[in-house]
Amino acid sequence: MKITTKPIATFIIIVLIIACGNDKSSVKETNASDTTVFDTAEMGVVSEAGGGAVKVNLPNEFEEGTVMLSLDNYFTQDEVNRYKSLEFYGLFYDSVTAMYNLHKTPVSFIETGIQYDDGRTSFECAVVIKDKESCIFLLHNKYLTQTVTKIKNVLSEPRFFQAGESMRFNIEGNEFVLSASDYVVEPNGSQTHMDYKLMLNAKFVDGTTSETLLSFIPLFDDGSVNVLFIGDLDGDTYPDFIIDNASKYTGVTKSGILYSTKASAVKGIPKPISFQEEGSIGKQEHNGELGC
Repeated sequence: MKITTKPIATFIIIVLIIACGNDKSSVKETNASDTTVFDTAEMGVVSEAGGGAVKVNLPNEFEEGTVMLSLDNYFTQDEVNRYKSLEFYGLFYDSVTAMYNLHKTPVSFIETGIQYDDGRTSFECAVVIKDKESCIFLLHNKYLTQTVTKIKNVLSEPRFFQAGESMRFNIEGNEFVLSASDYVVEPNGSQTHMDYKLMLNAKFVDGTTSETLLSFIPLFDDGSVNVLFIGDLDGDTYPDFIIDNASKYTGVTKSGILYSTKASAVKGIPKPISFQEEGSIGKQEHNGELGC
């Protein structure tokens, strides 16, 4: 057994910008009378060309008390004190079976030995892993509370979803289509991509359908959302998601966002419950003197 402090983590950046007109959609979105549609206006996207409130990035609301950590981040003493009182489930990838395992895991917080000018010290977290195994995220919430083994990720590797791309997949007889779209405007003769959407359309075995907005980014240009994981983590047979909400134009460096279907009031609908906590001390700050 060995201890690792190297995770898989990705970083994203959030920026709010103005709405523009003369939109041209790069993907035709589906609508049906029997489809449960989650209206973007209800989720905060209320601006239209010609005025209104500023558009906001989505998702931007998560459940209180949930925690999502990566071994790549550094934390303050106050943050460590809070995490030490929590029970974590680790999401591990087994490179031998190419499957994922979710189970309760002890977490250690190790002082880095770096002393900052303002007196702060930082800590990194570590877990015990098996050979050929890596820890993807550490999760604390009320939905992932049981050991689940041999979880299949629909994706063979993380996938950037650019506007115009889509992917079909089937889980337990339920059919899903994940697709991305945006709008192109030409205010000064040059194209600008705006209003990126990552949508999930579902047709369940009982015949009902749904349409869910997973991600919305007002100004996007040539960025894309990185989908890291699609699979059943909470044991309800419906796919849960972990995504990187954007590779550009974001504003803060939140990496993973966890969506759980068990958290939703509507069956099979993934709901964002937590985002990766970067910690108050970023690795880019680690230019101080090493401690003794």
